[in-house]
Amino acid sequence: MKGDIVKLAVILAILFLFIGGCTKVQDKKPSLKISGVQELLLNEQDLEQLEMSGDFDNKDLEQLGIVFNGTPCKTEEYPTDESSSLLQYSICSYVIDRLNDTGVILEFKKFTNLHDLNGSYQYESSHLRSSEGLISENDYGDQSRFYVNNENDYGAEFNPPGIYYYTLYFSKDDYLIHVTSKGSSEEAKDSIAKIGRKILSKFE
Repeated sequence: MKGDIVKLAVILAILFLFIGGCTKVQDKKPSLKISGVQELLLNEQDLEQLEMSGDFDNKDLEQLGIVFNGTPCKTEEYPTDESSSLLQYSICSYVIDRLNDTGVILEFKKFTNLHDLNGSYQYESSHLRSSEGLISENDYGDQSRFYVNNENDYGAEFNPPGIYYYTLYFSKDDYLIHVTSKGSSEEAKDSIAKIGRKILSKFE
């Protein structure tokens, strides 16, 4: 099962076709405020403030075998050992109500150590993205990269015209968070930024 989730994370990265660079991780002692990914998930009040609602029929994810069964999020927990440090994983699917063609996917990962978290962050947030699409760096959490797709991304020739893909990766304590959108409106940039800030506020 864990292998399927790791494979899914790679497929999702390819699915949204983003690319980027590297950032030095800050060696901070994790706080104990957040005990699991469930505490980071958006609640009804969060969704109302963000003008979002659950997308239970996400066709892209259904093709990957992910079905939400009437809830916006799906969470898995795993036993860990020396070869695997991923403890919890959640994936959520939403739509931005005021941008009716824009979907948002949230991924939350909890790791048992910061070394493996940072390795995952460096790989996932950079291996398909070009620096030309970098919007900001180190503005969210302990480290972050915020991108929009551009013609120099790996596989950019397969992107449909007029579609914007915004993606934000950041880490906080033992958690790696990935927020990504797909739609025809540039306004999704502000929505992704607000989602990132909302999730970060849960650590405060």
